[in-house]
Amino acid sequence: MTEDFATCRLDPSGPRRLSRVAPRFQKEGYGEAFDALTLWLDAIWHDGEVTLVCPRLNDLVSVIHEGTFTLDGDTRAKSLRSFYRHSLIRLKSPEPPRRISIATGGRVYETAVHAEDRARFRGRNVIVTMSKDNDLVWIEDFARFHAETQGAEGIVFIDNGSTLYGKADIERTLARAGLDALVLRTCLPFGPRGRSPYANTELYLQTCALNAVRLRFLQHARAVLCCDIDELVLGRTATSVFDATWHSTFGLTRFGGEWRYAPPPLRPGLVRHDDHALFDPVKKPSPAKWCVRPSGPLGDLQWRPHILEGFAFNWAFHSSAFTYHHCRQITTGWKRDVSLTDTSRLVRTKTARQIAQSEALAANRSSVRRVNRRAATFQRLSQLGEMSSRRFFGLRPALKVASLGLVAFMGLAAEEAIDNDPVSQEIAYLIGAFQD
Repeated sequence: MTEDFATCRLDPSGPRRLSRVAPRFQKEGYGEAFDALTLWLDAIWHDGEVTLVCPRLNDLVSVIHEGTFTLDGDTRAKSLRSFYRHSLIRLKSPEPPRRISIATGGRVYETAVHAEDRARFRGRNVIVTMSKDNDLVWIEDFARFHAETQGAEGIVFIDNGSTLYGKADIERTLARAGLDALVLRTCLPFGPRGRSPYANTELYLQTCALNAVRLRFLQHARAVLCCDIDELVLGRTATSVFDATWHSTFGLTRFGGEWRYAPPPLRPGLVRHDDHALFDPVKKPSPAKWCVRPSGPLGDLQWRPHILEGFAFNWAFHSSAFTYHHCRQITTGWKRDVSLTDTSRLVRTKTARQIAQSEALAANRSSVRRVNRRAATFQRLSQLGEMSSRRFFGLRPALKVASLGLVAFMGLAAEEAIDNDPVSQEIAYLIGAFQD
């Protein structure tokens, strides 16, 4: 078990997770970076059940099916659902247990269970990010920018085993930037990068961590923004991304990014976000980032770095009111080459800070009081609709289809009750319309 997550790792001499990516798509060092032994990253009790957030189980599904789970010594049935990069194991538990264990293959694995902390970020605008060995100056610049220009109030900072500084150093840095910081640490492997189209298929850790903190700390946040240390979110109006998401019907805002470059330094020194004043007009945009209202209709969907998983309409929520600057030289070099040898097609533009200041966004937002304009009756109806939508969007695909069919049948029955036409006649009319 690690310090901040209730992590279960398998014995190296026992079963191991196998990769789904064919060898021809694996780069050098793929096997060493692949997480073969983590059974679950975290165990969380919430809403009357324990959820184990696991890297996608692959062949380890057999270990789960053959194993016996207990909560504080009592045997419990489990349910399993797998997604693109992670799997969830759920066990019913009316009361929060202290320990969970699985007996499988002659071994017993056991961890603690973390109870959901509903109060930690209730009603607050929160950033969630993952980092390893990024310079503390970068971290402070990133946090301060979003606090001052977007109204961020808290941050869940997941540190992936940094060796250049400690957890307390990160906490002090984020506090100086004005954010209420929760720093969580895990030393699990981030995952390997493969060849296209499997470049990110088995980057398990970030997706697992996002969904673990979603369940443990962020279900009652006002809005949650997912972005990285090298990304600065900008609005094109006086509304912050958190406010826009809070007031949107479905509680989701997605927006693309633009690469920004820092010119070669005239003297040695640390490149900062504010140095990124060059823009490539023909460069492909960066993948979309998102901000979500966890209490909204889409609150039960799974989180990935660029989409809400299981939601077919991510594309429909792209907002032109926001963008982000993807600062190329803000990196330790683990993922991309930071050298900038050809600047011939780059054009000078304003930095993110200059854009924010020129539009006076920080001043406007700091003086605007957040107001809920909905009347009490409308608010209750809205909450009922959001709760129903959350349950619907969180269903498995087959259950979604069945639910839609049931609603359609109930609509036909209601219409029949009004005009006294038999339901069979209504169905015949409907089929006839499709045939025409």
